[in-house]
Amino acid sequence: MGQEVKTTLRFDGRILEGVALLETDSIIFRGGAGGVSITVKFSEIFKIEANAGWLDLQTGRGLLLFELGPKAETWAEKIKNPKVLVEKLGVDAQKKVCLVGKIDADLRADLDASGAKIAKSARGKDFDMIFVAASSKKDLEKLPSLREMIKDDGGIWIVYPKGNADLTEREVLTAGRTLQLTDNKQVKVSEVLTSVRFVIPVAQRKKK
Repeated sequence: MGQEVKTTLRFDGRILEGVALLETDSIIFRGGAGGVSITVKFSEIFKIEANAGWLDLQTGRGLLLFELGPKAETWAEKIKNPKVLVEKLGVDAQKKVCLVGKIDADLRADLDASGAKIAKSARGKDFDMIFVAASSKKDLEKLPSLREMIKDDGGIWIVYPKGNADLTEREVLTAGRTLQLTDNKQVKVSEVLTSVRFVIPVAQRKKK
């Protein structure tokens, strides 16, 4: 889930009005009446500058100028220094983590490298985060028991394949919401995997 700003885009001799969306690995522009859609991957940008409220992106397809006002410098910095995956997921050496199911090997390696305290088995209590590998609705049947394993302010990440007919985004969201969990963040894990975080609503957390 990115940041969205109304903007003017100057590109290829055109002046386009629309909305720019800053995602974790790209900028997406969606035009108004013309219906123009342009996606610029960070990997294709070789020069970034913020000038008087404009974000200048030099790419292989040419120069793109986004009018962003005070956000231009912020966006430029985020593009130059994108967060690594574990930062986006909120994992660090202080977190107690549980893994459920066959977690993607690259994701597992990143979690190990973060220094997080990863449980040797899918048991226990008071986890800061639980990562669930899901490829079908059956994998979501574990959610009720996992809800009892996280801290009040902990989260459950459902990691699942994009565009999977056996497990749609709607089914993932419905499974969490049925348990009165709130989905409050989505993170791209890889080109084929995405993830959604569920948390216990603040109103349902135990008062300290």
